[in-house]
Amino acid sequence: MTPESHRIRIVDDIIWYDIWKGVLTQRLRDNDILEYLLDDLSSAGLSTEDIKSYSWIVNAGWEGYSAEDIEHFRILLLKHGLPETRFGAVFIAYEDVEKLPYPAICLTDRMIYLGHWYKGLKKQNVDWLNMPMTSDFTVLMRRASESRCHLAKKLLQQFDAKQMIMTLGTNPGTDPQHFSDIIKPYAYPIVVDLVESPYPTNFIHNHETFYQAPVQLVVESSNEIDANIWHSIFITEKSYKALSWYQFPIWYAVPGLVGKLREQGFDLFDDIIDHRYDQEQDSWIRMKKVVEEITKLVGKDTKALRREYWKRLESNAALVEQIHTNASKTHKVQTTRLIDEILQLHKSTTST
Repeated sequence: MTPESHRIRIVDDIIWYDIWKGVLTQRLRDNDILEYLLDDLSSAGLSTEDIKSYSWIVNAGWEGYSAEDIEHFRILLLKHGLPETRFGAVFIAYEDVEKLPYPAICLTDRMIYLGHWYKGLKKQNVDWLNMPMTSDFTVLMRRASESRCHLAKKLLQQFDAKQMIMTLGTNPGTDPQHFSDIIKPYAYPIVVDLVESPYPTNFIHNHETFYQAPVQLVVESSNEIDANIWHSIFITEKSYKALSWYQFPIWYAVPGLVGKLREQGFDLFDDIIDHRYDQEQDSWIRMKKVVEEITKLVGKDTKALRREYWKRLESNAALVEQIHTNASKTHKVQTTRLIDEILQLHKSTTST
């Protein structure tokens, strides 16, 4: 293995390009990426002439890049002589890889390992069955954005603040002024646990505050409103946390994400939650429908429902543990197959 740059890792004649490390999404989408490539090649002791000498695998890492997001980068490599047969990608967002012109895999449950949050959760030894329910629902939005501020305002207009365990914008001093303007007349930021669990250690909680509600409105990382945000179906640790915290889940995310969690085998309690908001294509209408649905849900006796549906909540938590146990091995197998496919594809084209 040769020395690596910020984003380039070279292993056995394959350049792994960690595109998730500091490459601005909008610059990718605007095809403004040559500077990144030249800097990374220079740091690795390479030039543009060396591009064609390696196979390249773009690694999405911990971010929700889509095939569309990285297409300009792929074309840039091809313009510098990279054979089409020497390119591949590892996504963690959902992609129809069969339709792509290059080998690719989707490790769609990889975010279950982010920040080692699950190991931290197990160390807490939480008594889930006897957890006091102090609020109606939890909604966590540490990273503020335009859409999240609008969602928070709608929730604050609909519910008494005591009904919610809410965070919003818990990186003081880093957010634009217009975020606080959006949420006026309500206070901003909204902080619950900053002193106890500051970023980046927020992945592992040393308190049980967020667990003390039978419902969670999961605000996922992807949406179509905010700039520089993923538009792909991208399941993060946020979803797995809610399911491992024995909570009834409702999502504000991109269309189709709820369906993918159902495909993973989770019980989404369709008998008491109407998840048809997941099919709504208009982001603002979907936000409205999500608020309407959580209003309906918390209007029921969710504390009693938590006891009634306890076995089903346990099954969801057990499935999270199962995925956490098995996913890493599956990912290694998939990655090895991807490497073999790229190498064989290139070999077959150069030998003809």
